[in-house]
Amino acid sequence: MPRVFNFSAGPAMLPTEVLEASAKALLDYNGKGFGIAECSHRGKEFDGVADEAIARCKSLLGIGDSHDVLFLQGGATALFTLIPQSLGANGDYLVSGEWSQKAFKAAPKGTAKAVASSEATNFDHCPDEATWQLRPDASYFHVCSNETVHGHRLPVWPKHPNLVVDASSEFLSRPHPVADTALIYGGAQKNLGPAGLVLAIVRKDLYPRIPASIPGIWNFQKLAEAKSMVNTPPTFSIYILLETFRWLERQGGLAAMEKLNAEKAGLIYGAVDGSGGFYKGTVAVPAQRSHMNVTFRLPTAELDDAFVKQAEKLGMVALKGYRTVGGIRASIYNAMPLAGCQALAQFMKDFAAKNG
Repeated sequence: MPRVFNFSAGPAMLPTEVLEASAKALLDYNGKGFGIAECSHRGKEFDGVADEAIARCKSLLGIGDSHDVLFLQGGATALFTLIPQSLGANGDYLVSGEWSQKAFKAAPKGTAKAVASSEATNFDHCPDEATWQLRPDASYFHVCSNETVHGHRLPVWPKHPNLVVDASSEFLSRPHPVADTALIYGGAQKNLGPAGLVLAIVRKDLYPRIPASIPGIWNFQKLAEAKSMVNTPPTFSIYILLETFRWLERQGGLAAMEKLNAEKAGLIYGAVDGSGGFYKGTVAVPAQRSHMNVTFRLPTAELDDAFVKQAEKLGMVALKGYRTVGGIRASIYNAMPLAGCQALAQFMKDFAAKNG
């Protein structure tokens, strides 16, 4: 059966080349007679995978010795609790959508602070930087760089001496200013690989802040020293991540991906803007429109449903908006080919012509 264009927000589609290489390695890794998921995480085979994954991640992002690359578990949600426990209770939070709000709610009450929020307008934008009430003594400044549910992003990451970024839904979709960031983290299931793995990049000078009470399995420094193997890591997920890094390099790296992703997003936003009002984007500030999650509405909920069903018949699936907001959401992560966005844009024009 031919593969469809899967616009799911996560777990999301993976590059076909990555799936094919991973499937081969799952059955037989480098002619060893066993698969990569069957070997010990203490053995030389997986040790080589981990070393290569760390090296390729650092190369793609231009990371020097100032930061460690960690492979964690528990989803990005686990980091919502772990970050304030590790770095200090009085963090500042930019609350711009579903996920940054969840991160703030998981932070210690009374000490963590929301420096700005767009909740009053249903998170239709990220608050303007001029409105942020940052504290000079805050432990860190936490932002979500791309709000998956509401379809907007920070076009430029803010400057802050201790910036913490939940980059789950845009990780490695464009170059990131890692050198200016204290900690970046994200669930793998959008741009990087399968669910069950978190990629985190931690600046080493944060380690002295970590209380002795943090268990080794959650201690960033101890995890780095053990190459993320304090316990048995999700070995096959890490292998797929490695194949994704290899694939990104073959595409020309992150600058090339950023250019392609902008082109892909432009096709769909062009169909929205050129529909004469039939489609209405949900993001109030056009410059903040996400290049990963394109959100819009049709004139009625009934048309939303018809749009989703007809698109599915044409091989375009998972376009229904998030359950709490409705509408349409097209998630076009790195693995979504240009052809998928071209097909969706054409379908949008045809659907509007028939139903407008």
